[in-house]
Amino acid sequence: MSSAASLACTFSHTFNTAGNFPYFCIPHDVAMTGTVVVGPDTGNCYQVTVSAPATRPVQHWDAQLQEVLNVGVPKTWPLHIGESFPDVTTDHLFYKFIETLFHNGITGGCAGGGYCPGNPVTRAQMAVFLLKAKFGSAHIPPPCTGTVFTDVPCTGGAFDPWIEELAALQITGGCGGTNYCPGNTVTRQQMAVFLLKALEGSAYDPPNCAGIFDDVPCTPGNGFSDWIEELANRQITGGCSVSPPLYCPTNPNNRGQMAVFLTKTFGLALYGP
Repeated sequence: MSSAASLACTFSHTFNTAGNFPYFCIPHDVAMTGTVVVGPDTGNCYQVTVSAPATRPVQHWDAQLQEVLNVGVPKTWPLHIGESFPDVTTDHLFYKFIETLFHNGITGGCAGGGYCPGNPVTRAQMAVFLLKAKFGSAHIPPPCTGTVFTDVPCTGGAFDPWIEELAALQITGGCGGTNYCPGNTVTRQQMAVFLLKALEGSAYDPPNCAGIFDDVPCTPGNGFSDWIEELANRQITGGCSVSPPLYCPTNPNNRGQMAVFLTKTFGLALYGP
């Protein structure tokens, strides 16, 4: 849903005389409403379009809709109001994934009120993305110590506790030596490992690769190929090109792609059952 009233609205339905699809109605005296679309081609789905004030009251804006059934207990549905970021319009390739990430509290966007979907994700930012997606938006990492990585000194850096917890969970061992390289960009091949280890645990060992991407030479038990192909086998990624089949393993992972990776890996949803 792209826009809605901040007031709760009452929603009721009955069945038409033919009994083959529901008829829906929202009384105009309880909410600012537009249209309700439902019919034989919509199956069990319906679309509610409601109007909104000119000024958005808050960036993360949820309304409520109460469904009043003919029988049974009424159910209140949360309605996430979209178009949360001015730089992610409804026709953006990753729009739904970014809104889902935002609704679940995994991100608050970037500076200036936007989301910056084309910006590369740094290794520091990735630590927060992964741990919030895994543990929930309310998760707070343990205090940092400054003894894990030389370049993560624990002197007030906002990302330091998240990075150290990522290491404590053995999701990362750093970038080499005693460093983490927090400002470095995360590549798509590194992201495959981070995602699957965060989801499955540090001991997870993916199945051997088969060679499904032209730009990912299959080296079973070695390198990134097993991880990349497992990500594809789980339908978390389709790569960066279908014909020819490419993954672009060394390309930077941007914030738009990150929204897709996290949403699909951790099963994040805009609306629950």
